[in-house]
Amino acid sequence: MHNRQNELLLYTQFTRLNYKLSLFTLPGFFWLLLIFIPVICSGGNAGTPPGNSNTTKDDSLKLAIELHRQGDSLLDQMGYRAAEKLFIRAYAIARQLDEKRLMGKLSNNLAECYSMTGRSAKAEATYKDAVKLYEALHDTNAMAVILINLGDEYAKTGRTELAAETELKAIRLKEAANDFRKLAFYYQKLGELFIDRDNARWEQYAMKALELSRTEEYTTLRATIAIYNDLGAIWRIKGDFEKAAAYYDTMYRISAEADYPKGIATATSERALMLYDLGRYREALPMAEKAYEMVLETDDNYQIVYDASLIARILIKLGQHGRAVELLKMVIERAHIAGLIAEEQAGHKYLSEAYRASGRWQDALLSLERYHQLKDSIDGVEVQNALNNLQTRFETEKKQQLIDRLNEKNLAHEKRNRLFIGLLLVSVLVLLLLVLIIRLRNRTIRQNKALRARDQEIHKLESEHLTLSLAYKTRELSTATLHLINKNEVLNDLKNKLEASEPNQPELRQVIRQIDQNINLDNDWQNFSRHFEEVHPGFFRKLKEKFSSLTPNEERLCAYLAINLNTKEISQMLNVTTAAVDKSRNRLRRKLEILPEVNLNEFLKQL
Repeated sequence: MHNRQNELLLYTQFTRLNYKLSLFTLPGFFWLLLIFIPVICSGGNAGTPPGNSNTTKDDSLKLAIELHRQGDSLLDQMGYRAAEKLFIRAYAIARQLDEKRLMGKLSNNLAECYSMTGRSAKAEATYKDAVKLYEALHDTNAMAVILINLGDEYAKTGRTELAAETELKAIRLKEAANDFRKLAFYYQKLGELFIDRDNARWEQYAMKALELSRTEEYTTLRATIAIYNDLGAIWRIKGDFEKAAAYYDTMYRISAEADYPKGIATATSERALMLYDLGRYREALPMAEKAYEMVLETDDNYQIVYDASLIARILIKLGQHGRAVELLKMVIERAHIAGLIAEEQAGHKYLSEAYRASGRWQDALLSLERYHQLKDSIDGVEVQNALNNLQTRFETEKKQQLIDRLNEKNLAHEKRNRLFIGLLLVSVLVLLLLVLIIRLRNRTIRQNKALRARDQEIHKLESEHLTLSLAYKTRELSTATLHLINKNEVLNDLKNKLEASEPNQPELRQVIRQIDQNINLDNDWQNFSRHFEEVHPGFFRKLKEKFSSLTPNEERLCAYLAINLNTKEISQMLNVTTAAVDKSRNRLRRKLEILPEVNLNEFLKQL
């Protein structure tokens, strides 16, 4: 822990030294020249931008842009007064050149300088001027940026409701334009409005901002640092100091990597406050002092007062009351000059504690009285504002009631007329709709009847065609079958006569062999099977699928049985004896696993 603190101290001192020396190095000398050379050249009139014959419009614009860039750099270093001077000069040039967009940017920067140095009214007016400039340019993204800053200014002066309304308007502008650039910054600022009022909503918006910050386009360096600062504070308030420390460490690391002194100082002071809450006052003191040293020479009055108050509170706990008193006197004086009433009030409260702890009861009483005076003053202003608002609202409502009563009669009469006209129009529309529905329904019925009649006619024609086709194919099959039977019968008769006449003559045996070959020609079977498939499509395929063990002769037998050929006809077709056909039929029954009572022909027809 001590090593980490020593490293932090060395880094802080080095950063401060670099900042001081930067005024005397080449960049610092350069921006000093930018300020004073135009003044010298123009005879000491610093408020008039270059406009003589030796300076063109482009040169003037480049000068304004450079002044703006230098001012931005000083803002990062918390040099608000010096940055303000640069912005004022740049604004004068931009105004003369009528560069409204640059004027808007500079107005935003000037308002930040006014805000950080305690000039809230001037900051608010400048933000409003910037809004008007961007509204004329129709630049919703820039308007949203200014509105979020204006809402922050409202919050600083206690107008939380107006602040929330303004910041929500900024978010709506961004989301309506589908523009999520830097949106994390907007949700972070909206969440800050609920500090000490609704911590749950503060955490909700801070987590939303954290989620958006993971996309680089949706955030900025300052917004990311502020998000981690808020989350550290949320978990510190919840009492989870380990998680709070993790957020503060991340905040410090990001600030150090970006060389952002304000982020480093804030992370350091928040870690000191966390140690204070834990009662580790001796560890908290050097860390708080480091943070105080980092902001002491800046123009950030709020951070100076905040860090000095924290050191004083720690010193009171450590018993170093004298040093605490001196610091708190400075806090009260500086807060009073800067218009930080709440911080001045807190300073008197802690000063009373320091006096009381050191036994200076009279001084403690005076400080406590001053604390209550300031508290009553703030409360009195708030009460008076509340009363004024109530009075204004009462008078407005009273006038509005009179106007409402006068309008109610007209509204009731107009309402009755609109209702009557509306009912009449609805009745006409309903009637027309009913007529249209009836006409459509009748036409649909007629069309459906015509379609059904056409479908029936087509179905009838298709049925007749299929019947004729099947009859034709059946006749062809019967003709082919009879032709084969007759052919085989004639050939068998001729064969038998030849065998009975001269069986031993070689020429007759050759003729008998030719007759046998003609009876068993494959062409006859192919011709038959083609006609058979036309009448009984898929018969052989189904037969093979169900009974794969059948031989080709058994498949032929099945086909002949399916068309009801008798045993004699089958024997002639197969050129075998009737006894062989009977044996084949019995063997086929066993292969087909058919019971005796089942008709084989009918079984084959049903395949």
